[in-house]
Amino acid sequence: QNWNFPVAANPNNGKSPLLDPFPVRADGSRFDVPTGNALGLMAKAGRGFGFTDFNQPHPRQQRWQLGLQRQVGKSWVVEAGYAGSYSDKISIGMKQDYLPEQYWASGTTRNDAIANNLNANVTNPFLLRNFASLQQTSPLIYQDISTNGFFTSPTIRKHQLLREFPQNNNGLTNNTVPVSYTRSDEFQLQVTKRFSQGFNLNAGYTAMNLREADFFYYEWDRTPTERPSNDGRPHRIVASSIFELPFGKGKRFLNSAGRLTNTAIGGWQLSATYEYQPGPLLDWGATTFYYGSDQANIANVSNRTYDTWFNTADFEGTAARGANSFHRRVFPTRIEGIRRDMTNQWNANVSKNIVITERAKMQLRLDALNLTNRSQMASPSTDTFSGNFGRVTAQTAATNRWIQVQARLTF
Repeated sequence: QNWNFPVAANPNNGKSPLLDPFPVRADGSRFDVPTGNALGLMAKAGRGFGFTDFNQPHPRQQRWQLGLQRQVGKSWVVEAGYAGSYSDKISIGMKQDYLPEQYWASGTTRNDAIANNLNANVTNPFLLRNFASLQQTSPLIYQDISTNGFFTSPTIRKHQLLREFPQNNNGLTNNTVPVSYTRSDEFQLQVTKRFSQGFNLNAGYTAMNLREADFFYYEWDRTPTERPSNDGRPHRIVASSIFELPFGKGKRFLNSAGRLTNTAIGGWQLSATYEYQPGPLLDWGATTFYYGSDQANIANVSNRTYDTWFNTADFEGTAARGANSFHRRVFPTRIEGIRRDMTNQWNANVSKNIVITERAKMQLRLDALNLTNRSQMASPSTDTFSGNFGRVTAQTAATNRWIQVQARLTF
């Protein structure tokens, strides 16, 4: 680290900066005077920033649910239901310094003319010399903008001047515009076998349709676009079960076994859980060009492998022919049916309860998480210009098979 110590307070010269932390500078001053609120409305001029509108309304949600439950026999229960919800006035970030729609290219052909035109340098109307009078009337403001490259550069790119709020360089965002909403509809089915005769079972299935307006398709949009949400899955199956082996004292078989035999064959319990759900929908970049007649063909792969996760035909794969700057999105952010790897996992355990004395008991337990050692893979590349386009090259942080052994003594 290089420190810019003044000569009179340089440790290299044996002089501590603590003796004179604010030495006199060449202009006779010792430090820059803090501006405080003296900059007023000019405090953010030439700078990008995001802000929070504290007048935003609170989000609101309506929920409804209908369910039916039926007991079958002595220990089975079946329950079916529908649940729905609608939430609105959800805050979302909205770009304020957008470039209006008429300046953007469209179609699936690269347009260099528009990009070159909007990226061309033109005379900067915000150049510092245009505000020379500030040096006398508002010296603090003048001092501030004189250190900002936005005001000292003689040129500026054309697209910056065509944007809303061109004086706010590098972006202006309202972080809390209450225009987002979400709608969910789900069917729920649950089957329960209450614990009896050493066995119980809980199984559930959920079918969900979840959509939300959580992004702006184009930066000039003032209304968000609705799309399928990755906060839910169209299907989910979960199940868990416990089974006590029917051997030993108090059980169906070998009820009269001696102490030694009962210690060996009694007190065994098996349990398992299962979880299945599809992976999240893939997210696609704004520069994707697709020339096919039907986007549904992207999901048509006869033999899906990690090297060919989806159909990569009919995509533009050459960067020089891809979308240039200021080309509006022509491909959706998500496509139904094109998802990341699913969750499909079994967990199991075996336990043995041993009675040592009337008050002392021991449990031995073996747990196997992800019993089948299934790897859950990460998303394939959706970068059409990459050599890995359509390929899965990594796995998620999901745990591979994990074996653990426990012993617990209670007394």
